[in-house]
Parts: sequence; C-alpha cells; structure tokens
Amino acid sequence: MTAFGEQLSLSLFIFSVSLGIGGGLYETRVVYPNWTRDPDPQTLSIKLRSSGQAGAGRRFWPFVSPASMLLALFNLYLAWQQTGSLRTIWFASAMVIVVKSITTYSYFAPTMMRRIERAEKMDRNILRRTVRKWAALSPLRVIAELFAWTSGLWALILLSKK
Repeated sequence: MTAFGEQLSLSLFIFSVSLGIGGGLYETRVVYPNWTRDPDPQTLSIKLRSSGQAGAGRRFWPFVSPASMLLALFNLYLAWQQTGSLRTIWFASAMVIVVKSITTYSYFAPTMMRRIERAEKMDRNILRRTVRKWAALSPLRVIAELFAWTSGLWALILLSKK
C-alpha cells in the first residue's frame, strides 16, 4: 500500500476512535446519571428512553462501533507490515480497539439488550447490581479509546516522517 493509503487508513481509524471517545464521554457524564440512579424494574425502560440511552444503542453505536472494529482490523494488518517503534505503537493502538470491541460485543451490548433493557423481568437487587457493575466498567472503554487515539496519533506522526 502507498504511504498516502497508509496515512489515510490510520487517519480514518483515529477519526472513528474520536467518535467513540466523544460518544462515550457524553454517555458517561450526561446520559448514565439519568438512568443508573436507583434503577427500578418497573421504571427503568422509561428512564432508558428519556435519557437517550435507548436511542444511542439503536441509532449511534451500531454504526460507529463496527466501523471502528473494521478499521482497527485493517490497521492491524497495515501495522504488522511496518518495522521498529512505528509497528509497535500502531499495532498497539489498533489492538486496543479490537479488544475493546470484543468486550463490548461479548459483555456490554448483550447485558444492555438482554438484561437492563428487559428490567421488568429482573429482581430489584439483581438489577441494581447489574446496572452498578455495567456503569462502573463502561467508562473503562473510553480510557482504552483514549490510549488508542493517543498512540494512533503518535503512529501517524511517525508514519509521516517515514
């Protein structure tokens, strides 16, 4: 692949990670407090809709998250073809997003869709523990994305000097 193609691919990857950071920060700081406080099986679905959490799970993340994963996989391939510190930094950046995506698809999305969005079928104490755990772990994905974004920018700088 040409140097321009590599820079474009890495730039698109960094952009997609940026969208994830923005969405994650917004949800963590603005949306989560509106539905995670005192979750009740009878009212949680209303809180999810009114907070915007339900909408984001249907209209934002289904587009951003898979795009980031696909771009991360392609960037893993491109990073593997490099040498030295560029290879290490670029590869780490992409791999963090792959791991974050796998955890999102294996824990966060299924827990939201199968348990939290169907809260009326859950015991109140189990629901509270589930919501507390989900909301406590979820911001870790933003931290992972911040690492990937920073190291991706670093790799882009190194790539431009190549």
